[in-house]
Amino acid sequence: MARSERQKEKLYRLIEIFMRETDDTSGLTVKEIISALSEYGIKAERKSIYDDLLTLGELGFDIVTLPKRPPEYTLANRLFSLAELKLLTDAVESSRFVSREKSREIIDKLRLFAGKRRSGELSRQVYVEDRVKSIDGYSFDNIDLIHKAINGNEKISFGYFDYTVSKKRELRHGGKRYVVSPISLIMSDGNYYLVAYDSEAEINKNFRVDKISEPRLTGEARDRRSLEERFNPAKYSQRIFGMYGGREELVTLECREHLAGVIIDRFGDGYSFIPTDFGFSVAIRVMVSPNFFAWVLGFGKDMRILRPDAVREEMVKRLAEISEIYKH
Repeated sequence: MARSERQKEKLYRLIEIFMRETDDTSGLTVKEIISALSEYGIKAERKSIYDDLLTLGELGFDIVTLPKRPPEYTLANRLFSLAELKLLTDAVESSRFVSREKSREIIDKLRLFAGKRRSGELSRQVYVEDRVKSIDGYSFDNIDLIHKAINGNEKISFGYFDYTVSKKRELRHGGKRYVVSPISLIMSDGNYYLVAYDSEAEINKNFRVDKISEPRLTGEARDRRSLEERFNPAKYSQRIFGMYGGREELVTLECREHLAGVIIDRFGDGYSFIPTDFGFSVAIRVMVSPNFFAWVLGFGKDMRILRPDAVREEMVKRLAEISEIYKH
C-alpha cells in the first residue's frame, strides 16, 4: 500500500466518512471509499480497504455489506437512530431559550449523525423560523457557569432584566445584582429556569436563564438551607405553574369526572380521587400563584377550589377584579 504522512488518521477518517455518507439503506463502494479518503490526502488501495473494514469490525464498529452490485458498505451501529435524531431536533426547535442561529448550528451538528442522504429529514428550518424564540439568545457559557456553581457548592451573582415596551433590556432593582444559592436548572414551556435559594428572602426563587445577565461565581459557599432537602425537579415542576413562584399550599379541588385525566397528566397518579355529587375531589400540593388561578379558571365551571378558605376567597377576589376591568 502506498504510504503517506496521513496514514495514522486513516481509520478515524473512515469512521467519519461512514457516519457522514452512509445510512441503513445506502452505503459506499470500495472505489467511493478510496475517493473519499483522497480528499483528506490519504492514499489507499483496494486490498487495504478490505483490511481496514475488518479492523473496524474488530474494534466494535458494525460494518455491514449491502446486497448491491458492486457491493456497498455502511455503518450499522450508529450513536443515534433517525427517530432519536428527529426527537432531538424537535426538542431544539421547540426550545424558546435557544436562539434561531443557535438552533440551526445544533441541528447542523445533529445532521452529521444521520448520514448525508437522510440528513435532509432533519432540515425543518421553516419551523424554527415560525416558532417564538429568544430575542437575543444568550451565551451557553452561562449554563456552564451555573452547573459549575452547583457542582462546586458556590453562590452566584447576576443581574436580572425585563424588556420594556421598546424591546430594550431593563435591569430589575435598579441594576442591583442578585446573590443566590443555585439549586437546579429546570426546563419548562420551552424555557430554562434556575431554581435558587434567596438567603435574604429565605425562599426558593425561579429565574429565567435567558434573562440572567453576566452571572459570576462569588467564591462564597451556598446557603446550607438550600441543601437541607433533596431537591426533586419532577415534583417541583408538578406543584408550580408556569414557573411562577408562590406559597406552597395543600389545596382541595373539585372536578368533573372527565378531568380525571387532566389531573393525572399534571400531577401524576399518586393522589386519591374522592367521588362527590359534582364529580370527584382531590387534595394536591401546589404553589399558589396567579398562574395557578389562571389554570383553574381555564376549566371554567368544570373545576373549583374547595379548600383552604383563604385560597378559595383569593380566587373569588381575582374573579371580581377581572370582571371589573371588563365593565369599562
